[in-house]
Amino acid sequence: MKKANEIISHLLSPFKEKIDTFRCLKKIIALMPQNYKKYISFMDYKGHTLYIYVSHPALRQEIFYKRKMIFDLINLMHKNNMCINLKPKKIVTFYKYSPPPKPPKDIKFYIKPAGNFEIKAKNEKIIKIFEEIKENLKGKYD
Repeated sequence: MKKANEIISHLLSPFKEKIDTFRCLKKIIALMPQNYKKYISFMDYKGHTLYIYVSHPALRQEIFYKRKMIFDLINLMHKNNMCINLKPKKIVTFYKYSPPPKPPKDIKFYIKPAGNFEIKAKNEKIIKIFEEIKENLKGKYD
């Protein structure tokens, strides 16, 4: 019988490169100065291009001007044998507005008392059946 870590590594092996890239991008964000960190929505790496999505338009231009800092962080990680598969040749920044999350709505529901319903039937047999049901409900749930 296979061990749990063998099964997990087997399941995740097709996605290993993407997972490693995601972890590297998270490390880059963590190493950046605090005033940049809080405005970076997410980062993406595709075809030797590092895409940085920010939530403030002024920071978009500032990060674009500070590209050398990001390349230095990546080179520092390469020297420590980390994120070797991450080799961006250019950095592109985007401003993507994301409104603050709205709090979830309260779900309200109302329970009608069991036996207080209106009978809208026109057939006398059906009206009698509903009357019996109404009487049974009043006796049990009142």
